[in-house]
Amino acid sequence: MDEYKIDDVARECGLTKRTIRYYEELGVFPAPDRSEGGIRIYTREHIDYLKKIVTAKEILGFSLQELVQYLSVSDAYKMNHQAYHDVKSREEQKSKLTHMEQMLDEQIEMIYSKIERMKNMQSELENTRVRLKGFIQKFDEEAASTD
Repeated sequence: MDEYKIDDVARECGLTKRTIRYYEELGVFPAPDRSEGGIRIYTREHIDYLKKIVTAKEILGFSLQELVQYLSVSDAYKMNHQAYHDVKSREEQKSKLTHMEQMLDEQIEMIYSKIERMKNMQSELENTRVRLKGFIQKFDEEAASTD
């Protein structure tokens, strides 16, 4: 198993060491094992998880609170997915699958909600731009009539 120091992780994920420690402190990111000297030792799984955080934060624009909720659903999904393979009865398997579907629905709903808020903001900005252009046109017309 490959091991990475925080400098390597920060560079690969495009984050600062301080941000990684902050996410760990908040519980957004799981604390890695430490060496005997107390140095954080990260794995490929940690890097992949941080990249997921970066994606959710940058692309989806999630706040830290939304990020925690999104990731908790994602982690629960992953746990259920792993548990699904350990279940023997078809009834339990179906129950696990149904539960995983509900978790995915929750994540999708979070994304739809974010998109809807972004669309509303875009619409407000476009309306403001139209009003501003109207003021500019009126200004130009008044200036032309006084010449």
